[in-house]
Amino acid sequence: MARAWFAQHKRDPFLWLVILGPLTLAAITPWWGVLVFPTSDAIRAISQVRPNTEMVSPQNMFPQHFPKCGERKYIFGYNFISEKDFGGACRDIVNGGWVVDILFRG
Repeated sequence: MARAWFAQHKRDPFLWLVILGPLTLAAITPWWGVLVFPTSDAIRAISQVRPNTEMVSPQNMFPQHFPKCGERKYIFGYNFISEKDFGGACRDIVNGGWVVDILFRG
């Protein structure tokens, strides 16, 4: 029964969009942000906002999906920890830049 149904609908593009779309998205989602938006770009944006922030190493950058910077929620960003500060850098895909939200420890 399933074989006959599949044979009848195998040329339906909507079927492939419904089946392969979520599978592809699930396979790509964990790594797409890190590959498309490297940590070096986020470190550069953080250094422009707060020049005295010393990033100890890129290992102190933690990728995060759907982070919140300020009042808005973004698709991708990094949380970071430096010697004096911590916060987040979120990628604003619509406007083409980084939004940096720095919180001070003390």
